[in-house]
Amino acid sequence: LSNNNNNNNNNTIVIAQKASQEDQAGNYEEAIQSYQHAVKYFLHILKREPQGKDGNQKIRDTCKQYLDRVEHLQEYLDNKEVITLHFILCGHYCLR
Repeated sequence: LSNNNNNNNNNTIVIAQKASQEDQAGNYEEAIQSYQHAVKYFLHILKREPQGKDGNQKIRDTCKQYLDRVEHLQEYLDNKEVITLHFILCGHYCLR
């Protein structure tokens, strides 16, 4: 059981690191997927392997940070698509 806990924790760390690397590299779609995947792993850890009051709160805080970042990145990508579409349709930035 302890080995399984370590595997889950290690997988979560690897996925979270990948999310951060993709985010920093500007690969926002990949970052979003990795952040969401990391949150799923963290929630699994909370459900199956409680970390104590402080540990659980730290995991919840991290999940909130990741989900907030996902929301921010998604808004950025959505706005980028709108601006690109306007540029294609108008031949220049014609936002009003």
